[in-house]
Amino acid sequence: MKIIPLPWPLDLSLFYFGRKIRGRKIPLLASFKLTYRCNLACLACPFHQRSAEEKAHMTWKTALTAMEYLCSLGTRIVVFEGGEPLLWQDGTYRLHDLVRYARKRFLRVAVTTNGTLPMDVPADILWVSLDGRKETQDKLRSNSFDRVYSNLQSTKHRKVFIHCTLNRLNWREMESLAGLVRSMPTVQGMTIQFFYPYHQGETDLALSGKDRRAVIEKLIELKKRGFPILNSRSTLLAMVKNDWRCHDDVLINVDPDGTITRGCYVKSRGEINCDSCGFTPIAEASGALDLIGGSLLAGWRLFLKT
Repeated sequence: MKIIPLPWPLDLSLFYFGRKIRGRKIPLLASFKLTYRCNLACLACPFHQRSAEEKAHMTWKTALTAMEYLCSLGTRIVVFEGGEPLLWQDGTYRLHDLVRYARKRFLRVAVTTNGTLPMDVPADILWVSLDGRKETQDKLRSNSFDRVYSNLQSTKHRKVFIHCTLNRLNWREMESLAGLVRSMPTVQGMTIQFFYPYHQGETDLALSGKDRRAVIEKLIELKKRGFPILNSRSTLLAMVKNDWRCHDDVLINVDPDGTITRGCYVKSRGEINCDSCGFTPIAEASGALDLIGGSLLAGWRLFLKT
C-alpha cells in the first residue's frame, strides 16, 4: 500500500486527531531492527551477541511485509536500526533500497548507525552513535573513533545527528563531546539517552542515581550555554526519577525475525524495568503526545525542520 504524501502539518494534525479525538492507538514511531549483525562489539550493546541466531538477519520480503503492516496502522516515522543496519543485504537488495521504499510510505525515515561505514544512505535523518572523545569511544565501541570521525567530516548527508548513550565511563566528558559536536559543520546537534541494563551479556554501565542527576544538571547547563544538545529540558529533568508519563503505545517494534510488538522498546528484547529506563526518545514522544512544548520543539528540530 502506497500512501500519498501529505504536508507534515496536515499529516501530524490527522495523527493527533486520530489519537486524541477518535481514541485510536496509532503508533508514532517504529523501532525497526533489520539485523543483529555488526562490525563492532560495543560494551553496552547486547544485540551483536545475537548475530548467530537463526533469524538474526531480516529478508527483503519480511521487511516489506512489516512495513506494509506499519503503514496500515498509520505509523508516521520509521527508524532502521541493528546491529549495524548498513550491513543489511538480501541478494541484490541493501539498506538503501529499503529506505527508498519506506520514504514513499512514511512521514520520515531515519537510520541509526555506528558511523564506521559510508554515510550515503538516502534517509531523511541519520543518527551516528558517538559515546565520547577518542579514548572513551575506542574503549566503549571497538576502537572506532577515527573511522567515525573521518566519516562525519566527509559525509554529504544533509541531516546528521550524534546520538550518545550515557554511562558510567563517559558521563563526565559531556562538555568535551558537545564541544566536538559543535565544531563539526556536517553535524546538526546531538541527542542523548541513558544506558539500559538488559542483563544479556553486555557490560554493566548503569549510572548511579547521584551521577545520573549530576549529568542531567550538566546537560541542562550546557543547553543554556548554547551547546547543541537537542533533548528538551523538561524530558531531561523527568529522567532524573523516571517520573514522566509514558505513552508506550506511541512505539512499535520490529525485530529481525519479523516479530512485531507494540509498546516498550524493551518488550521482546529483554526484561522491562521502568525504574532503569533511559530511553529519552520515548519520553520525548510521550511528551509531544501530551503537547508539552519542549518535546514538541525537540521533535520539530529532529524530524521536521529542513
